[in-house]
Amino acid sequence: MLEIEIDGQLVNAEPGEMVIAVTDREGISVPRFCYHKKLSISASCRMCLVDVEGAPKPQPACSTPVADGMKIHTQNDKAKASQKAVMEFLLINHPLDCPICDQGGECELQDVAVDYGSDVSRFSEGKRIIAPSDIGPLIQTDMTRCIHCTRCVRFGSEIAGIMEMGGTGRGEDLKIEPFLKEGITSELSGNMIDVCPVGALTSKPFRYELRSWQMNSINSIARHDLVGSNLYAQTYKGNVKRLASGDNDAVNETWISDRDRFSYEGLTHDNRLLAPQIKVAGQWKEVEWDVALDFAVKGLKNNILNSRNVQKLGGLASATATTEELHLLQKLLREMGCENLDYRLNIKDLDNAIHLQSNIKLADLEHIDQAIVIGSNIRLEQPMINHRLRKAQLAGAGITTLNVKEFDFNYKTNDIIVAPNEIANTLAGVLRVLVEKSAEEVPAYLLAVTPCAQAIDIASSLLNSDKTVLILGEHVVNNAQAASIANLITEIAKLSNSLTLNLTVTANALGAQRVNFVPNSTGMNVNEMLAAEMRAFVLLDVYPEYDFHHLDEALNTLLNNDVFVISLNGFKNDLVAQYSDVMLPMAAMYETSGTHVNINHEMQSFSAAVGAPGESKPAWKILKVLADLLELPGFHYENSTQVLSEVAHQMTPVHEYDTAINLDKSTVEVETIWTHSPYHTDALLRHATSLRASKIGQINTASINAATAKSLSLSDSDTYLGVPVDITETMADQCVFISSNQATNTGAL
Repeated sequence: MLEIEIDGQLVNAEPGEMVIAVTDREGISVPRFCYHKKLSISASCRMCLVDVEGAPKPQPACSTPVADGMKIHTQNDKAKASQKAVMEFLLINHPLDCPICDQGGECELQDVAVDYGSDVSRFSEGKRIIAPSDIGPLIQTDMTRCIHCTRCVRFGSEIAGIMEMGGTGRGEDLKIEPFLKEGITSELSGNMIDVCPVGALTSKPFRYELRSWQMNSINSIARHDLVGSNLYAQTYKGNVKRLASGDNDAVNETWISDRDRFSYEGLTHDNRLLAPQIKVAGQWKEVEWDVALDFAVKGLKNNILNSRNVQKLGGLASATATTEELHLLQKLLREMGCENLDYRLNIKDLDNAIHLQSNIKLADLEHIDQAIVIGSNIRLEQPMINHRLRKAQLAGAGITTLNVKEFDFNYKTNDIIVAPNEIANTLAGVLRVLVEKSAEEVPAYLLAVTPCAQAIDIASSLLNSDKTVLILGEHVVNNAQAASIANLITEIAKLSNSLTLNLTVTANALGAQRVNFVPNSTGMNVNEMLAAEMRAFVLLDVYPEYDFHHLDEALNTLLNNDVFVISLNGFKNDLVAQYSDVMLPMAAMYETSGTHVNINHEMQSFSAAVGAPGESKPAWKILKVLADLLELPGFHYENSTQVLSEVAHQMTPVHEYDTAINLDKSTVEVETIWTHSPYHTDALLRHATSLRASKIGQINTASINAATAKSLSLSDSDTYLGVPVDITETMADQCVFISSNQATNTGAL
C-alpha cells in the first residue's frame, strides 16, 4: 500500500490506482463526466482536474495514477479555477432547455453546474444545433445536449460488444451518432440511458412522463431469465413509470438487459384481466371476488372432492411464477391428496428430460479460460450471462459453440454447426477422447464412437485449460437425446475437471425445483395429465399457445366440457377464455412480493412496487384464500415473507434420475427446434409495446439451409409452420430453427 495526501488528509492507496478511485473510496468529491467505474478511462471531459504538487499544470484525476508521497489538492484555487474553466466550455453549446429535458433532476451537468458554473455567460455567438436521430423505439436522442463524454460509445464497444455509436467530425463539428441506419440494435442498449450524464440519450417510452423527484424508487428483481438482475422500480401514483439498473457485482454488476428495463410497459396494456369472471351458460360474467372464489370451490368439490376423485385433479404453473406462489399451489394440491402437478409445460418427453446441476457462480464466469456452449443463442436468450462470457473472452478465454445454427455473438467464437441428432455423438466423441487420455476403461456405449476432428479439438481445449465451463442451452430441451446430452456433459465435466451451467432451467424454474413442484412417484406429470381423463385443473399464469409443447393435447383436454378449469392470469387471452370456467385476475411482475431463485441458487426477495390494477390480487393471496375456503390446514399466512420462511425450512426431496446414455440417432427426417424470440418468452414481455417494436422483438424467422429447403420444397417467400422462411447456409442439414414472435400454431409440433 502507498500513502498519499489528499486535501491534507493521509490515505492509503493501491499501487497503480487512479486518483479518482481513491477519492471516491474516501468520500472526497471530484466532479466528472466521462469517467465511469465500469468503462475504460478516456480523460476527455477534463472536469476532474486536480492540483498535484510538483506537476506543472492540473492533472485529470481519472487517468493519473497515485505515487508514494503524492500530495493532491481537489479544492484549492488552482483546481477550482481549472474545473470552472472546463465547466464554462461545456456550457458554451449546451442548450438551456432544462425545463423540458427528461434528465432534469438527475442530470450530472446540472449538479456540477451548481458548484462550478457561472451565473453569467461570456459566450455571445450562436449555439450549435444537431438534428436528433431515430435510433429505435427504446432510446430518444437530443444530441444538441451532448457533451462528448463518449460514455455511450465506450459502453457499446466495451460492454454491449457492438460499436454502434461513434464520433464523426472534429472540433465544434464533432457529433456522436449511430453508424448504421437501423439505429441501435443491442440487447443491452438501454444502459446507454443510464451512463449518459446529460439529456442526450433518454428513455423513449418514458419521454415527457415525469420528473425524477416525483417518483418513488423501490428495490426489485427482474424475473425474465436466470440472473435475477437487481433494479429499481420507479413509481408514481400506483404505476411503474420506469425501471433502472441496480448495483450488485455478484449478479448483474450495474447493467440490465433491455427486456428487464422496458418490460414494465406491459403492466398498463389494455389486455390486463382486471376483475374476476365466471362462465355461466357459456357466457362470461364479471363478479365480486367472494362469488368467483365460491364458484371455484364449488367446482372443485362437485368435480373432485365430493366424488373422492382427487386423482383426476391437476395443477400446472408457469416457471415465471414466484417461489411463494409455486409453494402454495403445490401445498394446496398436496393437502387435497393430489400429486398431479408440474411446471415443465414445454418439454416433449419428460422421460427424456434434462437433469444437469449448475455449479459455477455468475461472477466466476468472467474468470474462466475455456467455455463450451451447447445449444444456445446465449447472447439474446441470457444477455447478462453472455456479458460475463464476453468479459472472459476479452481476457483471453476460448469460447466454442456447438449449435444447429451460427448465431451472431458479440465476441470471437469457434462455431461448430451440427444437426440436432449429431450433438450427442459429437459430445460422445469428446468423452471418448477424455476416457482414453485418463487410461480408464472405455464404457460399452462409447465403443462404437469414433471421435471426429471437432470432438478431438474440444477435448484438447478442455484438457489444456485450468478453468473450464460446459454450458447447456434451451435449444436441446426437446432434442431426441436430451437426457443423454446432459449426462454426457456431466461425465465430460468429471473427466476434464470442468464446471457446468444449465441454462434450460430459465425464469424461476429453480424456484419450482426448490419447492418440489413436480409429481412424486404416484402423481402424473404434465404430459401424462394431458393424456388422462382429468376432471379439474388449477392453472397458474399459463398461456397454452406459448407454454405447452403438446398444444393439441392440451386444448383437447382443457376444452372438454367435463373438465372444470380455474385459471389465475394477469392478462386476458382468447384461448384461456375458451376453456376456463373461472378466471381470477392475478398481479403481474412488480405488483406482488415474492422470491426469485437465480443461477447462483440465491433466493432474491422483492416487495411489490405498486398495487395491482382493478380487482387483481397477488396470486399467493388468491391461493391462500382458496385453501381457506376448502378448509385445508396450514394456510394462516399474513404476508409472503411467512410463506418464504416456510419454504426456507423445508427440505427439498432429492430425486433419482436415470443416468443412462443412449446414442441411437433420431429417425425424424427434418427436426424442428421451436423457440420464442427473446421478447416473447413471458406474458409481460409480450405486452411491452416498445420491446415488440424493436429489431429483436421483430425476430420471426424459420432458418433453414438450401438443401433442406429443397427437400421440403420451400423458398424464401414461403412460410414454415406459419413463420417466414429464411434460407441461410449458416444452418445444419435436416433441421429448421424457428425463433418466433407469434403463438405456436396448433398442430405445428
